[in-house]
Order: sequence, then structure tokens, then C-alpha cells
Amino acid sequence: MLRFLAFKSFRNRKFISSLCVISIALSLSLFFIVEKLRVGIEQGFTNSISNADLVVGARSGPMQLLLYSIFHMGSPTNNISVQTYDQIASNRAVEWTIPISLGDSYKGHRVVATDENFMKHYQFHGNQRLSFRSGEWGTGVFDVVIGSQVASRFAHSVGDSIVLSHGISETAIFDHSNTPFRVTGVLNTTGTPVDKAVYITLLGMEAIHVGWESGFPKDIAAGKHDSRFEDLSV
Repeated sequence: MLRFLAFKSFRNRKFISSLCVISIALSLSLFFIVEKLRVGIEQGFTNSISNADLVVGARSGPMQLLLYSIFHMGSPTNNISVQTYDQIASNRAVEWTIPISLGDSYKGHRVVATDENFMKHYQFHGNQRLSFRSGEWGTGVFDVVIGSQVASRFAHSVGDSIVLSHGISETAIFDHSNTPFRVTGVLNTTGTPVDKAVYITLLGMEAIHVGWESGFPKDIAAGKHDSRFEDLSV
């Protein structure tokens, strides 16, 4: 009897009842989509970097900090000073640190300035560590280590010379052509953003920007003519 009355009530209110069913279905679908995205992001993070307790950066949103420092997406709003980094690294509660400086690119691939701690402490997919397909970590000012995708895309190998670009655009206008880098190592595939980046020393990052204090090469900042920029509007 109750089932008959419920069916009859549903039939008499088809439109409203249908809206209720659709609303419940959409709500459940949205819940499962959000949960799947959450799990995917969490897995993506843990697969990209493991056994790291803290990511430290200048004041900004936590998601933005995570995206540009780990996934190399977007740009930092500010940088921390060397003094601040040294204070963090020397803290007795900190076992190890990996410094990261961003801002340049190589044909659309991010340039990451760091030091030997990157190879020593960076872990992914649980406890896997970085390793070399060929070559080694360079300590020279103009040495560069490249990820596996970069090496495959441009057919680079140890000993090749590459020129980095100022900025993160794939069609960057300004090149650091006066400071070419030599490939000293090619990393093995990791399935993480490491594969799509190139790695230089912190001193190398500083060296290629000597004379770029204004954000432009010294000759451009001084107003000297350069035919590359004839068609650019200010």
C-alpha cells in the first residue's frame, strides 16, 4: 500500500520528482569528481617528490608555491634572500635542504638552479633517487644537467652546448647567448617534472644575469640599437 501511494505521488509530481533525482545525481557526481581530483593531486605530489616534510618560499599562496617549486608551473611572486635560506639551512631542526631558483627557460623547458643536494636528497615514487643515464652532476659555472625528455626532444648528449633564454616563454626574445652552457649529464627517466627541466648551479644562474639588473641585456637597457626588436612596440 505504501509503495503504491509513493509511486502514485511520484507520478503526480513528475517534474519536481525528476528535478530532485537529477539534483541528487549531480551532487553525487560532483562529490566523486572532487574526490578523484583530490586523490590525483595527492598522488601526483607524492610521486613527484617523497620524504620531504616542508616546502619553503616567499609569502604567497601555498598552492602557487607548490606548483612552481615542484611542478614548475607558474612563477614565484617573490624570492627569499640568501640570508633567509642560510638561516633555514643552519637550523638544528632541519636535516637537509634543496635550494631552488627559477626564472629562465630552454626552448620552453624550465631552468632550475640548485646545488648537489638536489641529486643527494631528492626522492620520488616513495624512496627512488635520481640517477644519470650518462655523465655526471656538473660543478662548473656553466655546466648544465638535463632531464630525459629534454635530451630526447632535442637529441642532446653530454658535451653539447646549449643557450638558455631569459624568461619562461617558449618563444623568449632574450637569449643568454654570451654565456652558453655545456651538458655534463643526462638524467634517467623519472616520470616526474624532473624529466622536463634543465639544471644549473646557483652560481651559474647568477653569472648569466650579470648586466641584466634592469631586466634587459646591458646594451638594450642602455638604448643601443638591436635589429631583433625593430618590430616590437613598447
